[in-house]
Amino acid sequence: MANNRIFYACQAVVIAPCFRAHNDNESRLVHGLQSVGITTNFNLEQAFELGQIQIYENIEGLPDVEVTLEKVLDGYPLIYHLSSPRATTSNLVGRSKERCCLGLGIFPDDKDVVSGVAPVEVYMSGMYLSSISYTFPVDGNATESVTLVGNNKEWNTSPKLVTDAQIRELPRDYSTGAGTDFPAALVDGSGGIQRRENVDMANCIIPQAIIRSMTGSNYSATPAGAGNNWDAVNGLPKAHIQNVSISTDFGREDILELGRKTPYYRSPNFPIEVTCEIEAISVSGDFVDAIESGRPEYVSTVNAGNNTPEESIKIVLEDGTVFDLGSKNRLSSVSYGGGDAGGGNATTTFSYTTFNDLKVLHNLDPAGLIS
Repeated sequence: MANNRIFYACQAVVIAPCFRAHNDNESRLVHGLQSVGITTNFNLEQAFELGQIQIYENIEGLPDVEVTLEKVLDGYPLIYHLSSPRATTSNLVGRSKERCCLGLGIFPDDKDVVSGVAPVEVYMSGMYLSSISYTFPVDGNATESVTLVGNNKEWNTSPKLVTDAQIRELPRDYSTGAGTDFPAALVDGSGGIQRRENVDMANCIIPQAIIRSMTGSNYSATPAGAGNNWDAVNGLPKAHIQNVSISTDFGREDILELGRKTPYYRSPNFPIEVTCEIEAISVSGDFVDAIESGRPEYVSTVNAGNNTPEESIKIVLEDGTVFDLGSKNRLSSVSYGGGDAGGGNATTTFSYTTFNDLKVLHNLDPAGLIS
């Protein structure tokens, strides 16, 4: 294979569970993939000695391999789920324990679609989830970004993972050779690639502070359950939300042992912080007080002395994906800005934080975890 370049049409990524032959149905092609990046660092440690200025030995330590992937949310399984297909629980603890293998296949650059066995593959084994983030913008596609980390990377001309059996998962018309892959949400779920109109606000749970900023009401008068940001009478959202982003970093640390160079385990650093930022058009201010003694209405309640309560957050998409951050999200900051003399609208950004609580659910999760 003598390519002049590598571009999007001649690359494909396959993810599989580790420690098993990759010729089974657990190896899955990543659909809707927008970008892939691989960074390899060779950690060097220098040793010097008395008697000479030159280096005594430049010791090569453990190599670090980092893979970043981004895909659109399109009804196909998420990268997060493909990377943990044997998880037994849908929470962060269960997902963080899993490892996966990943193969990036590079195909000829003179074909419309990838097919057959990849002539060249970069194969990475023993990869751990390092960070995940989801973005739901008012302008553009909903996306997933995942970072995987490991210590093994091989370039192969006899691929272990990106094989004909996995590439054929792409639906296409082989008689013409034209690629016919399309978002699964066009037939399973709705909306195709998920955009602002595909956020199922009637089933979402939005923090009460954001609803309050639109109405000026107190917390007790603000709905807290599913659909609390949905005006069923008029069929419209109450708060004019512009962007939502959800992210967490597992902060993995190497656990080493004598007798081997690679880590025994790359443990997640619990407690793991989960953050959610929600930006909304401001119509009457943010209505978030910061009082030294706490809000008066919280006297003699569990929130006595506080300015903010614990809140529930759940984002639901029409393709069936659910992002559940639980009920212990606390407002960590609120910022008001925009609406200046140069034009534009005033917006308020609400930043929430919780720990160890994030369930990402999808009906095509390879692990079969839907609750």
